[in-house]
Amino acid sequence: MARRYIHRWLHKRVKPDRFFDLSPDMLFTTTLGGRFEPTNPAVASILGHRETDLLNLGILDLIQPEERTTAALRLAELSAGHPIAGLESRFRCADGSYKWVAWNSTPYLPDGLAYTVAHERSGKSLDTRCDSCLESTTDAFFAVDHAWRLVRVNHQAERLWMRNRVDLLGRNLWEVFPEAVGGPFYEMYQRVLRTGKPDRVEQVHPCAPHGRWFEAHASSSPEGLSVIFRDVTQRRQTDDRINRSIQEKEVLLREVHHRVKNNLQVICSMLRLQARQFSDETLQQALRDCRERVLAMAMLHDQLHRAKDLSNINLGEYIRNLAASLFCSYGVDSATIALEMDIEDITVAMDTAIPCGLIVNELVSNSLRHAFPEGRTGHISLALHTAAPGRAELTLGDDGQGFTEPERPANSRSLGLRLVDLLAEQLDAVMVRLDRAGTVYRLEFQATESRETESHG
Repeated sequence: MARRYIHRWLHKRVKPDRFFDLSPDMLFTTTLGGRFEPTNPAVASILGHRETDLLNLGILDLIQPEERTTAALRLAELSAGHPIAGLESRFRCADGSYKWVAWNSTPYLPDGLAYTVAHERSGKSLDTRCDSCLESTTDAFFAVDHAWRLVRVNHQAERLWMRNRVDLLGRNLWEVFPEAVGGPFYEMYQRVLRTGKPDRVEQVHPCAPHGRWFEAHASSSPEGLSVIFRDVTQRRQTDDRINRSIQEKEVLLREVHHRVKNNLQVICSMLRLQARQFSDETLQQALRDCRERVLAMAMLHDQLHRAKDLSNINLGEYIRNLAASLFCSYGVDSATIALEMDIEDITVAMDTAIPCGLIVNELVSNSLRHAFPEGRTGHISLALHTAAPGRAELTLGDDGQGFTEPERPANSRSLGLRLVDLLAEQLDAVMVRLDRAGTVYRLEFQATESRETESHG
């Protein structure tokens, strides 16, 4: 019916009747090669193209590039008198978006014309919504087929590329961006298309002005490759400023640890010199104890000065160095008193390492002074292991003579043992003295977080 009315209008050169004007379907006449002739108002209403604009175009000019090959083959059959029935294609609207259109075209060979009835496919509403989402997203998007032809480009990609999508669609991606061939984006796209596994890359794009950084996420699709990308130059610049600031602060913090270590060593030297001024053995021992405690803290700052991580410290390395230093300080003959260590490398915060180091200092010093009188031989053992998740167990012991009297109340103990109790309390640790040959202490404490961090949590 629609074809008969159009045909009558073409031959009689009369204005189309109301059926042609009022039809909700798109009606248009084309040459057998697909060039547009008159169209009805529904074409402008649905696709937005005015009739005067379409008279200079063909059907293939409106169909999305990836579907043009199929449409061209079907259009070629019109010249042989074969109609097109039930073909679905995406037609470009005047605003650059695409709509799914089902169309039938019947050739009339005597006039060299084809009569077409087309209507928008409401069943493609999901694709329309997807297109709408792609157009409204703040990320740029493009898709290519397996031949690297651009088949979809959203508005944000147009803006970042500073190119019109009409000039891009159907063109080979690497012809549009030849500078990117062989670069990180090229290699990543090739890898995703080859393996089918999604991937991402963040690099300076060779085609972008002023060294702009782009982050691209690529994934395979049935038609080829889909890519979401964004300009991350501002974030990269912010990250660089933050990293430079952190590096500067780390340099300053290392210098602080270095100077604290030097100052503590100066105090140790002063205590050593002061001890030489006294003949009283008790006073000399008190100054020596103070010097060893200060030296234990100096060793911690020295290790932090050399460490990569300034917020945490390797407790195992610290304890090994501290125990070796104490044996050297007391001039212990290893053939007489042997040091046995079974120590794991456990990372702890600085506010955990300091009390642990001072506890090791006090208990090892006590063993060296009191456990092996009159040249008695034996062993001093240190063990550090992971206990329950997030907790560590420290064991210190010797096989010397042990305590010669029952354990005294806390308020009547020596300064060193009272200090051990206070340091264990600072760690919120469980500390017990085991009833074995010699003297053995076991200490269990939180190893993963500082107490300050836990309190904030």
